[in-house]
Amino acid sequence: MTIFYGRTGERRLKIIYTRGNRTETLASISTLRKIMGRFVRHRVFYEVSSRNKRGHEFFSTKNTFVVGSIEVVNRDYLTITIFDAHNSTHSIEILNPSAMRIYDETMGKGFAVSFLSESPGDVESRCYLRDEGDEGDGIEEKSELEKITLPRLFEYLQEITHVQGIGGIRGAPPLAGV
Repeated sequence: MTIFYGRTGERRLKIIYTRGNRTETLASISTLRKIMGRFVRHRVFYEVSSRNKRGHEFFSTKNTFVVGSIEVVNRDYLTITIFDAHNSTHSIEILNPSAMRIYDETMGKGFAVSFLSESPGDVESRCYLRDEGDEGDGIEEKSELEKITLPRLFEYLQEITHVQGIGGIRGAPPLAGV
């Protein structure tokens, strides 16, 4: 466990990294960037929630997306921004977290991290991220045929049937009125 200090010298982020019941110390922002870089071009499940310390949950939201890039900035306070690769209007921004826990010891569960932020009034916010595999694992990229417009698709089909009719393939009538 280590405490990350900001430019002002006050405590910023406690990083807890566990693997097989042992704790390792991580101390630099470049290390934090490397840890978060494991999510880039991977499909990620996330849950963002807020609750009071007695356990009463105020809100929770969950989603899955492919991470395009991650920006880690430490100016006045630590900011971690995670950008969606397929939707430029979707991102997660984690502001001034007090602790980060890294889950890497569970076989078959994937790499995961959670950030905790505390605010006055005993309110705790949590952002949990879990790696669900490379971008290509389960996320189908559109084929060339799926990307073309409907009018272009009809032109393509007419070209194919016209060539089939000329080439002597029997039993394939042209697409009239399609």
